[in-house]
Amino acid sequence: MSASDINTLQAEIGVTKVTTAEEFDIDIWDVPAGNVEQIISAYADDPRIEYIEPDYIISLEDVEKTNPTQEKLAEITPQITTPNDPSYPQLWGLNNTGQSGGTPDADIDAPEAWDIQTGNPNQVIGVLDTGVDYNHPDLVGNIWTNPGEVAGDGIDNDSNGYIDDIRGWDFAYNDNNPMDVNSHGTHVSGTIAGKGNNGVGVTGVAWNAKIMPLKWINDSGSGDISNAILALNYATAKGVKITNNSWRVYSNSQGLYDAINTAGQQGALLIAAAGNETINNDITPAYPASYNLPNIISVAATTRTDGLATFSNYGLTSVDLGAPGEDIYSTTPGGNYATYSGTSMASPHVAGGAALVWSQNPTWTAQQVKNRLLETTDPKPALSGRTVSGGRLNINNALGGSTPPPLVPNDNFVQRIVLSGLPVSTTGT
Repeated sequence: MSASDINTLQAEIGVTKVTTAEEFDIDIWDVPAGNVEQIISAYADDPRIEYIEPDYIISLEDVEKTNPTQEKLAEITPQITTPNDPSYPQLWGLNNTGQSGGTPDADIDAPEAWDIQTGNPNQVIGVLDTGVDYNHPDLVGNIWTNPGEVAGDGIDNDSNGYIDDIRGWDFAYNDNNPMDVNSHGTHVSGTIAGKGNNGVGVTGVAWNAKIMPLKWINDSGSGDISNAILALNYATAKGVKITNNSWRVYSNSQGLYDAINTAGQQGALLIAAAGNETINNDITPAYPASYNLPNIISVAATTRTDGLATFSNYGLTSVDLGAPGEDIYSTTPGGNYATYSGTSMASPHVAGGAALVWSQNPTWTAQQVKNRLLETTDPKPALSGRTVSGGRLNINNALGGSTPPPLVPNDNFVQRIVLSGLPVSTTGT
């Protein structure tokens, strides 16, 4: 259609405002209140329109459970590459030594993986969420900054339609300050790329990767799918290869599908939470995780004993793998930390893992990274028949590392060795 024909159609419908996701050729139209259903009914079969649909709303109450109970700090015997972050021992998903009743090695083998790769600073992960506390001491060093923009000059220097978008954009309130008030996006970000080995708080899976804050969910925890499309459009235009999407909606949006598909055609991988309703996504799809697109990785939540979390959705053909998602300790706004549970917390483990694999193999395609993550999981009975891979994420395997033999307790002090002579020391259990 010509521009004049489009203008005629907009006037006919009564459109008052238009926003465009240029990367995806999708228009978002505002129409007079109360007329949405009538307009869709009237124009659904109009030959001038490919498809027309409502702007669905998601609520974070559907995608997250919080656990106010703080884990007891456990002492851990240092092994492999161990960061000096003081709360690292609480991160059972990265290194499970049996703390708080867990099963040793029911984790993603992060310290072994860090021997190989800790993350490329040029690897950017877009976090489509409630924003990010970009001043958090554990995140400030890993926040993406827009190289094409000059801070505070009031000019759209990179001509992308956003003025002074120094560190991403707030699509929920349409401004350049994607600060997190809700806490969900900050918690997710800490698991993906909390600054590692900086002597502060926790560490993320990818120590040095960059977080791009893309706030499309408002401070009360709800958001319009159109803003998710615009956030993904922003990331795609900036060449971002990984986005984390710890949210879900049960309404099937053709616009969201097309946006993700187009992002995939441009080489981007989308990591998505499977949902927290204990349902089979093969039967009741949860989007975006359930879209049948090759560039999506759908993630279920596992426990510290390698079980499927009681709240987690699953699906033999629609959920790809499991990752730690119960009692996950991470960053929250104001320099704080908290323990949350949900597939929202499992997805960022996979996003961080994808960042490490892509950092190690920068020429790989999104499909190669996805295949590698799924082919190298640790098989788990709780995930067999409930996920595509039947296993839980293992980043060390994905990076091609070898797994050291498990520690075997030895209390046979009759055969002890007496240390003497020069000053000596030993470490053990």
